[in-house]
Amino acid sequence: MDNIGYLLMQFSKQLRYRLNQRLIANGLTIQQWAVMQQISLWVERTAQQPTANQLCHVLDMDRPTMSGILRRLAAKQLVEQEVNPADQRAKLLRLTQVGIQELQAGQHISDQVVATGLQKLTAAEKQSLRQLLKKLGSD
Repeated sequence: MDNIGYLLMQFSKQLRYRLNQRLIANGLTIQQWAVMQQISLWVERTAQQPTANQLCHVLDMDRPTMSGILRRLAAKQLVEQEVNPADQRAKLLRLTQVGIQELQAGQHISDQVVATGLQKLTAAEKQSLRQLLKKLGSD
Protein backbone atom coordinates (compact mmCIF):
# COMPACT_ATOMS: atom_id res chain seq x y z
CA MET A 1 0.00 0.00 0.00
CA ASP A 2 1.35 3.45 -0.91
CA ASN A 3 -1.08 5.60 1.09
CA ILE A 4 1.19 7.89 3.10
CA GLY A 5 -1.31 8.29 5.92
CA TYR A 6 -1.57 4.54 6.37
CA LEU A 7 2.21 4.07 6.15
CA LEU A 8 2.83 6.77 8.76
CA MET A 9 0.18 5.28 11.04
CA GLN A 10 1.64 1.77 10.73
CA PHE A 11 5.22 2.86 11.42
CA SER A 12 4.10 5.01 14.34
CA LYS A 13 2.09 2.10 15.73
CA GLN A 14 5.12 -0.21 15.52
CA LEU A 15 7.39 2.29 17.27
CA ARG A 16 4.81 3.00 19.95
CA TYR A 17 4.32 -0.72 20.65
CA ARG A 18 8.06 -1.37 20.89
CA LEU A 19 8.60 1.67 23.09
CA ASN A 20 5.74 0.72 25.40
CA GLN A 21 7.09 -2.83 25.79
CA ARG A 22 10.56 -1.53 26.68
CA LEU A 23 9.22 1.10 29.07
CA ILE A 24 6.96 -1.44 30.81
CA ALA A 25 10.01 -3.65 31.35
CA ASN A 26 11.57 -0.59 33.01
CA GLY A 27 8.52 0.03 35.24
CA LEU A 28 6.65 2.74 33.30
CA THR A 29 3.88 2.82 30.73
CA ILE A 30 4.17 4.95 27.63
CA GLN A 31 1.42 7.23 29.00
CA GLN A 32 3.28 7.74 32.27
CA TRP A 33 6.48 8.48 30.40
CA ALA A 34 4.66 10.95 28.13
CA VAL A 35 3.30 12.83 31.17
CA MET A 36 6.77 12.97 32.73
CA GLN A 37 8.24 14.12 29.40
CA GLN A 38 5.66 16.92 29.13
CA ILE A 39 6.29 18.09 32.70
CA SER A 40 9.98 18.37 31.85
CA LEU A 41 9.34 20.08 28.50
CA TRP A 42 6.84 22.50 30.08
CA VAL A 43 9.37 23.59 32.70
CA GLU A 44 12.08 23.88 30.05
CA ARG A 45 9.90 26.06 27.78
CA THR A 46 8.16 28.23 30.37
CA ALA A 47 10.33 28.06 33.52
CA GLN A 48 7.08 27.25 35.37
CA GLN A 49 5.56 24.06 36.71
CA PRO A 50 2.50 22.83 34.79
CA THR A 51 -0.89 21.93 36.20
CA ALA A 52 -2.69 18.69 35.43
CA ASN A 53 -5.20 20.66 33.37
CA GLN A 54 -2.44 22.12 31.19
CA LEU A 55 -1.01 18.65 30.62
CA CYS A 56 -4.47 17.33 29.71
CA HIS A 57 -4.67 19.94 26.98
CA VAL A 58 -1.16 19.32 25.61
CA LEU A 59 -1.45 15.52 25.67
CA ASP A 60 -5.12 15.42 24.64
CA MET A 61 -6.10 13.37 27.70
CA ASP A 62 -9.23 13.61 29.78
CA ARG A 63 -9.01 14.58 33.45
CA PRO A 64 -9.80 11.13 34.91
CA THR A 65 -7.05 9.54 32.80
CA MET A 66 -4.56 12.23 33.80
CA SER A 67 -5.54 11.91 37.47
CA GLY A 68 -4.94 8.16 37.39
CA ILE A 69 -1.55 8.55 35.73
CA LEU A 70 -0.48 11.24 38.20
CA ARG A 71 -1.67 9.14 41.13
CA ARG A 72 0.43 6.18 39.93
CA LEU A 73 3.47 8.41 39.28
CA ALA A 74 3.13 9.91 42.76
CA ALA A 75 2.89 6.42 44.29
CA LYS A 76 6.17 5.56 42.54
CA GLN A 77 7.60 8.83 43.92
CA LEU A 78 8.35 10.11 40.42
CA VAL A 79 6.09 13.20 40.52
CA GLU A 80 5.15 15.58 43.31
CA GLN A 81 2.20 17.95 43.48
CA GLU A 82 2.02 21.21 45.38
CA VAL A 83 -0.74 23.79 45.74
CA ASN A 84 -0.56 26.59 43.19
CA PRO A 85 -0.16 29.84 45.17
CA ALA A 86 -2.01 31.71 42.40
CA ASP A 87 -4.99 29.30 42.46
CA GLN A 88 -5.53 27.17 45.57
CA ARG A 89 -7.67 24.71 43.59
CA ALA A 90 -4.87 23.83 41.17
CA LYS A 91 -1.80 21.72 41.85
CA LEU A 92 1.59 22.36 40.28
CA LEU A 93 3.50 19.31 39.11
CA ARG A 94 7.19 18.60 39.53
CA LEU A 95 9.42 15.64 38.78
CA THR A 96 11.27 14.28 41.78
CA GLN A 97 14.98 13.46 41.55
CA VAL A 98 14.04 9.82 41.00
CA GLY A 99 11.52 10.99 38.39
CA ILE A 100 14.23 12.89 36.53
CA GLN A 101 16.41 9.77 36.52
CA GLU A 102 13.52 7.62 35.26
CA LEU A 103 12.71 10.21 32.58
CA GLN A 104 16.32 10.11 31.38
CA ALA A 105 16.24 6.30 31.35
CA GLY A 106 13.02 6.47 29.30
CA GLN A 107 14.63 8.92 26.89
CA HIS A 108 17.52 6.52 26.42
CA ILE A 109 15.08 3.68 25.76
CA SER A 110 13.17 5.85 23.29
CA ASP A 111 16.39 6.73 21.47
CA GLN A 112 17.24 3.03 21.18
CA VAL A 113 13.78 2.10 19.91
CA VAL A 114 13.80 4.87 17.31
CA ALA A 115 17.36 4.01 16.22
CA THR A 116 16.32 0.40 15.72
CA GLY A 117 13.21 1.49 13.83
CA LEU A 118 15.23 3.70 11.51
CA GLN A 119 18.21 1.38 11.02
CA LYS A 120 17.33 0.75 7.36
CA LEU A 121 17.83 4.45 6.57
CA THR A 122 21.14 6.07 5.72
CA ALA A 123 22.39 8.97 7.84
CA ALA A 124 21.32 11.40 5.10
CA GLU A 125 17.84 9.85 4.93
CA LYS A 126 17.49 10.13 8.71
CA GLN A 127 18.47 13.78 8.57
CA SER A 128 15.98 14.43 5.78
CA LEU A 129 13.24 12.63 7.71
CA ARG A 130 14.00 14.71 10.82
CA GLN A 131 13.83 17.94 8.81
CA LEU A 132 10.61 16.94 7.08
CA LEU A 133 8.93 15.93 10.33
CA LYS A 134 9.96 19.25 11.93
CA LYS A 135 8.58 21.11 8.94
CA LEU A 136 5.29 19.19 9.01
CA GLY A 137 4.98 19.56 12.79
CA SER A 138 5.52 23.31 12.90
CA ASP A 139 2.48 25.55 12.96
